Amino acid sequence: MRLLWHQNCVQDQEMKKLVQLMLLAAIVAVTACSPAETADKGLRTIVLKESKDILPISSFVEKVDYVELKVMEAGIDIGEMEEVKEIGGDFLIKRRMAGKSSIMRFSKNGDFIIELAGGVNSKIKEPLDIVGYGKGYAILASNGIHEVGKDGKYLKQLDRSNIEGTSFFVNNGRFVVVNETDPVHVVSIYPSKSKARIARVTNDRLRRMLYSNVVSVAKDQEHIFTTINDTVFTYTNSELIPAYVFQGDALPTFAQTWEKIDTLKDTDALRYMHDTEHVEVKNYQESRNFIYLDYWVGSAATTAIVNKNTWETRYFSHGVNDVDGGMWDKVEFLTEKDELLIPISSYKIGGHKISNKKVKGFDELQKRIADSENPVLLRCKLRGL
Repeated sequence: MRLLWHQNCVQDQEMKKLVQLMLLAAIVAVTACSPAETADKGLRTIVLKESKDILPISSFVEKVDYVELKVMEAGIDIGEMEEVKEIGGDFLIKRRMAGKSSIMRFSKNGDFIIELAGGVNSKIKEPLDIVGYGKGYAILASNGIHEVGKDGKYLKQLDRSNIEGTSFFVNNGRFVVVNETDPVHVVSIYPSKSKARIARVTNDRLRRMLYSNVVSVAKDQEHIFTTINDTVFTYTNSELIPAYVFQGDALPTFAQTWEKIDTLKDTDALRYMHDTEHVEVKNYQESRNFIYLDYWVGSAATTAIVNKNTWETRYFSHGVNDVDGGMWDKVEFLTEKDELLIPISSYKIGGHKISNKKVKGFDELQKRIADSENPVLLRCKLRGL
């Protein structure tokens, strides 16, 4: 009897194992055919780690050079350089003076050409972004979208809408504006007959925490990022397709923290975001070969450079220019030639102590700037990591 009972137990156990294996096989089969997994296939995760490393920039930069912006020769004052773009070989500088923004055009050699928006052009109020359009430019501003020629001549207002967003691009003849205040409706299309209400954050201090950016990584391929989402999207066929997703290493991301404030009043939401440690991207730049990120992990500033060919990532807290003893400052643009553009004021150049006396270059620039007081664009060519 005991032998028979033992045999029955063994058979029961084997049957349970068989059932478990069959269930496991079924789960695998269902998962393998899951539409969700098909949609997520190829979606890269970029981990935003904290780093305290101080790196020589020669470890990720091949060479540096400087473009002197010749504002003294043009008899103008550039003020504070807020943003930089390179369009059609020219530099477009968004600057702020006396509390007002304007956009200036410089040649590739740094010669001042014209002021395109703001300042003398009163028809464009508070310019926010600029893109190539037709034979000139389209400018997103607080009072709509406008067209100007390369010579700065105002052509016409392309859209009069009260638009939410600070970045935009052109797609199939229409303007796509990134709305960094709405996690669901990331983009809006103009001109549009739709009168649907656009979500926005009413508190100005909360709005200043938000960041959006659009970069062209190839012909007719734009990538879109907002801090209110963890995802970088590709805009294809009027749809947002996830390309990369950000993940905090030990802390929640800004977007994950933001989800907690939906039901809070503005003052409580601001206090919650201030008191809750999180990872917050402050600067997103991308080219065909690289992704450049400045972000905060709690109160620690970190930079990450991702090589998209190998997906190797280099993290550091600060860079030191050991190439020519010059400076390293805030990156404002990554060109399609994998060059980081860094605007530097004449004041910073004059006060910098050269760390590498053996390599000539920056010391000569420093002497020239002492006379002209012109700002410069530091141009750093990235090397493969």
